[in-house]
Parts: sequence; C-alpha cells; structure tokens
Amino acid sequence: MKFKQFQFLKNEAIKKLTALEQEPLRLRKRTIEECLSADAVMLAYIGDAVYSMYVRERVVQMNISKVQVLHTIVTEFICAKSQAKVLLEIEDAFTEQEQAIARRARNSNVNVPKSSSVQEYRSSTAFEAVLGFLYETRQDERLQDVMKQAFSITLRGM
Repeated sequence: MKFKQFQFLKNEAIKKLTALEQEPLRLRKRTIEECLSADAVMLAYIGDAVYSMYVRERVVQMNISKVQVLHTIVTEFICAKSQAKVLLEIEDAFTEQEQAIARRARNSNVNVPKSSSVQEYRSSTAFEAVLGFLYETRQDERLQDVMKQAFSITLRGM
C-alpha cells in the first residue's frame, strides 16, 4: 500500500471514529454467516487481541511484579511459532465452520514479519481467526475451551 493511500484510509477511519465517538459501544453478536463471509484477517485481528488478553490474565495470576518477566512469558505464548504449533495439534478437532475460517485465513494475503516463517505466520493467523470467529459469534464456552487447550499446549512446549 502506498503512503498516500495509507494516509487517506487512516484519515477516513479517524473521521468515522470521530462521528461514532459519542455513541455507546454496542458489542453485538455476529451471525455465523456474517463471520463466514467476513474478512478472515479482521477476524484474526480480533482473535489476536482476545488470546493476548486471555494469556495476560493467566500470567498476571502468578503475582510476579516484574513487567519484563511477564512480557517475556506472554510473548512466548502469543508468538507465531507457538500459535502455529497449537493449530497443528488442535485443528483436527475444529468444527466444519472453524476449519473453513482457518482455511480462509491461512490462504489470505498477509505481510509476514521476519521473526517467523511464512507457514508459521499463516498458521498463527488461521488460529487467531478461529478465535475471532468464536468471539464475534459469542460462542464463549467453545472460545474458552480452545484458548485453554492452546495455553496448555504452549505451556507443555516450554
């Protein structure tokens, strides 16, 4: 994306946010159909935040007051390499809808950082998209179950 296009999109987003600023935030349940047709990368964006918060809440329960230690542990849980391993281990247990979301996210066009391989990053995006899908459709029990499994798998690998 060119800089001028980026600036334009950013300014348009700020205008929309400004217009919505006074409205209360309404978290609405999205339908499965809406999520199946939604941008998989956007679902991954939400899933990344949801999983990061889950891991942070678990890690904070250790009562460690050194933020650097907490950050290091959290980073190990939420890095692309760890999430790719999680996906490999639990993907077979996904529902048909979750597999469809993961497949779309894995095949989406994303910019891969140098800190992970293309395969790891695409797999982690797929894992995050499934979490985003579960969050957006308010499948809370399933979401908690998947995150608990992911946490345990990553912890065993440390």
